[in-house]
Amino acid sequence: MNLAKRLGTTFAVTALLFGGATTIGATAASAAGPCDYRSYQNNSSAWGYFLGSYNLKTRPAAECSNVKKFGTGTKLYVWCTIENYYGNVWAYGRVEGTETKGWISGDNVSYEGGSLNRC
Repeated sequence: MNLAKRLGTTFAVTALLFGGATTIGATAASAAGPCDYRSYQNNSSAWGYFLGSYNLKTRPAAECSNVKKFGTGTKLYVWCTIENYYGNVWAYGRVEGTETKGWISGDNVSYEGGSLNRC
């Protein structure tokens, strides 16, 4: 199951439990621009692999600056996740064996195990 599908389920359950918490988050995200700073923290234990060759991004949107490109099968330790400016799931994480960190769309990385928490 890819990260976006796993997170979609997580967000839906959270919304039911907390009565619209995701709606409040979406409103706050809408006020910011797609490449504005987004806070993050290392509060998850999830990991997965790149499903193709993708750039890690400085911010959670396709039009934001690139950090570095990695190939299919690159292992990513997911620190946390958000819904970006456009309502899509993005993950912040660190590439295995490096100190390289950045954002990637949840559609572009698999979910292999561990906990997933919001930033």
